[in-house]
Amino acid sequence: MPSTERSPSPLLAFLAYLLSIFLAATLLSPAIHALLHRLYPAPPERYFRRVLEISALLLLLTFRKKMGIRSWPDIGFSRPVLRPLLLGCLLGLVSGLLCLLPLALSARPGHQVGIHLEPASFALWIGRGMLIALSEELLFRGIFFTTLRRGLGPFLGLLASALLFCLAHYLRAGPTAAEGPLTLFTGWNLLSAHLAPILSFAWLDPRGLLLFSAGAALAAAYQVTGSLWLPIGIHALWVAILYGLEAQSGGSPLGWWSPLVIAFLGILLWTGFGWQRRGRAA
Repeated sequence: MPSTERSPSPLLAFLAYLLSIFLAATLLSPAIHALLHRLYPAPPERYFRRVLEISALLLLLTFRKKMGIRSWPDIGFSRPVLRPLLLGCLLGLVSGLLCLLPLALSARPGHQVGIHLEPASFALWIGRGMLIALSEELLFRGIFFTTLRRGLGPFLGLLASALLFCLAHYLRAGPTAAEGPLTLFTGWNLLSAHLAPILSFAWLDPRGLLLFSAGAALAAAYQVTGSLWLPIGIHALWVAILYGLEAQSGGSPLGWWSPLVIAFLGILLWTGFGWQRRGRAA
């Protein structure tokens, strides 16, 4: 695992990296939308999010060395691959199904609850989950948590990265965010609209607690192994189960039970595998 020695330099570079991502999306997304909307008809707010995502990857090339990222192993892409990935899938499946326990217990006789485990559908959900897990784990655990851990230490870095993971899922704007002709203020209006749910504390609800718990548990999985493959496996199965729930009318795992299950998984990973951190740089 890369060194986790505290240093203010990576943290300052990380803050500059975040600001640059939002500034790039604010300044560039309206112009890109004006140029490409005939080829790719999508609302301005979707262009804002896509430019935000692309900027996060491209600007990493500029800031990565200042954040202490010099190679793939520095952000968790190390060997072995298959074993931690499969273990992560197992942990994700078990914890995800435990989150569905209240649905199963409250089911009415003859009422189907949960996921229809048709092999073709479930394989598709896992494939989608793996793509989402790869991208989000690279960003939130590989880049964000790695850098925050160097600046704040493992535990505070875990909490900070989990909060960012939660807030990112509330970075949304309504369909009227950029109505009217393109102006110098269009990008700033989009930025304001996307930040509105965060600034209004819309994330202080059971869904926000679930996202925070998930981010903390995934960061713990990365911390105790030094590999992104374990959290990628966990994350992929969680997403697959959510896809399965969307395909069913049985309900949603949101509520207070699911965050408790996920938080308990994170605590088990942090403490139960703590012996693996001994001898590593802290």
